[in-house]
Amino acid sequence: MIRAVEERHAERERLVGLAREHVRRLSERLPVRHAAVVGSVARGDFNVWSDVDVVVVADGLPERTLDRLELLMEGRPPRVEPIGFTPAELADARRRRNPLVVELDSIGISVL
Repeated sequence: MIRAVEERHAERERLVGLAREHVRRLSERLPVRHAAVVGSVARGDFNVWSDVDVVVVADGLPERTLDRLELLMEGRPPRVEPIGFTPAELADARRRRNPLVVELDSIGISVL
């Protein structure tokens, strides 16, 4: 039983590390203010098919959705799914109690 728990913790750390490395590379091209893993990896209920959802807060994100996705996804490792907010968008989402942002604030695992 203890070994299974240790393996689970190690896998979670590996997945968080994938997100951390992607954010590090992303921050070389974009002024990232904050980034955190959310979703099943942050909660600990991930499985082999789970994505690693990472909220990225950055200045200068393109307004056009496709341009933003292209920028955030460039060079990402498999399974890492970045979700971008500008600081103003994050503040607005926080005011509206966006469930993703509520999760970010409550259980997000900082990767920057």
